[in-house]
Amino acid sequence: MVGVLRFIDRLIVKASLGLAMALLALMSCVTFYQVVTRFVLERPSQWSEVTARSLMIWMVYLGLVAVLRRGALISIDLVLDMAPALLRKALSLAIAAITLAVLYVMIRYGWLMTMRTSSQSLAGLTDPFTGARISIALVYAAVPVGAALSVVAVIARLAEELVGSAPEESNIEVEV
Repeated sequence: MVGVLRFIDRLIVKASLGLAMALLALMSCVTFYQVVTRFVLERPSQWSEVTARSLMIWMVYLGLVAVLRRGALISIDLVLDMAPALLRKALSLAIAAITLAVLYVMIRYGWLMTMRTSSQSLAGLTDPFTGARISIALVYAAVPVGAALSVVAVIARLAEELVGSAPEESNIEVEV
């Protein structure tokens, strides 16, 4: 069971981290374009700022998956490192429960907000193929999607900590 969970977890973490890195590269290009059009050509682009912001939001929520998988939250690391082995497992369980509760709230209310904004569109953006407006719900969807993917990472990390089988691959490596 832990093996299947570990396989699914690796797949989700690598895919989300790889996509987050691609979004960072794309966001950098769009931001560079925005700077050139605004300060060099003195004709600011209408779509680049909104696009860069939207890409950043998706990048952050997809990157959350890898952060939670590694347990790379500084305050939590400090507490776990100072605790004895038995207390460490109890703390890991408590931290995972609190994290899952927060992720549940993010999924629930993120989904509601996505649905609520589905009829609104992003200012300055249209579909280049159809000319239709692009829904702002696509940006809000980053919250429930990132949180749902993070649930798998939190459960996989907790399972490894409780079983005591944290593999060497715990350091997340992504080939791009």
